[in-house]
Amino acid sequence: MNRQTISYGEHAEQFGHLYLPEKPVSEPVPVVVVIHGGFWHGRYALNLGTQYAIEFARAGFAAWNIEYRRVGAGGLWPEVRQDVVDALEAVATVVQQRSALALDTDDVRVLGHSAGGHLAGWLAGCRDLAVRPSRVVTQAGVLDLVAGPATGAVNPAVRDLLGVSFEDDPELYRAASPLYRVPTGVPVHCIHGALDVQVPVALSERYVAAAVDAGDDASLSVVEGEDHFDFLRPGSVCWQQSIAATTAPPAG
Repeated sequence: MNRQTISYGEHAEQFGHLYLPEKPVSEPVPVVVVIHGGFWHGRYALNLGTQYAIEFARAGFAAWNIEYRRVGAGGLWPEVRQDVVDALEAVATVVQQRSALALDTDDVRVLGHSAGGHLAGWLAGCRDLAVRPSRVVTQAGVLDLVAGPATGAVNPAVRDLLGVSFEDDPELYRAASPLYRVPTGVPVHCIHGALDVQVPVALSERYVAAAVDAGDDASLSVVEGEDHFDFLRPGSVCWQQSIAATTAPPAG
């Protein structure tokens, strides 16, 4: 599978891998932006999303598997959020310029796992972007950063990302939480393994309930018998549902 490395910023972590379909169904080609997870931490990298990017390219999509500054790798929340915005908007600029195929910037789907699901859900709530997602699919997304800290439960990864305690800056936690950004106007489909102990399925349930109440097109699939890491296992039900939800034809 042919892969291009493209920088969307000057920092070493501001780059992505672009995969193009060998036989596109049509041009311009719809795009899938893949956002990897891993606690927003620099010890995890975009290789977590490579197998998805390859699968999407095989399905006729352009896949933009992005890296971003992470905790311990040049970024806290201000850098992380800026990078995912810049990487998404780069689809219409440097990525398009480097692509051998015309890209459909009106059909840019976003898929994210775990911490990447948080970032994908957060992007859905950004209304002033040059490129808006046509669809967001979250895989065991951390869609609410507030509920745990508000009851005294501290997630060290969230605390490290935001750089401050909930008690000292609750508004920052709300602003960084996809749950508090609805309605988004972007269709969001959440997929969660019923056996997930890393990210409770309740986070996806609460997000979808709030989004639907706010008038959004939001839905949830709970996969029985699978957990947080089954999303990274090709052939699992979580994997199959993720591919299907991301590549489904636009509604209507």
